[in-house]
Amino acid sequence: MSSTALLIGATGLVGKHLLPQLLESAHFSQVGEFGRRVTSFPESNPNSKLQQRVIDFEKLSEAGLKDGSWDVIYITLGTTKAIAGSKAAFTKIDKE
Repeated sequence: MSSTALLIGATGLVGKHLLPQLLESAHFSQVGEFGRRVTSFPESNPNSKLQQRVIDFEKLSEAGLKDGSWDVIYITLGTTKAIAGSKAAFTKIDKE
């Protein structure tokens, strides 16, 4: 039986390693990748089971996250204080 997986945070340190594994896995028939931007893949590795969507994290109620039915959801969002630019921005990204 194949399952579906949703990954939020595919461009970060963990997500960029997890997404290729999900796509290569025979366990998953569909993989959703939702984030601030669309992740690009080498043209030599096209994958028809990938569904990509750009979402606005400031407007999650409008993002359509409830539209799909996912068996497994991976959330790999995170940052560092240096990249976020301030303690407040870091807290917003990592905790909110």
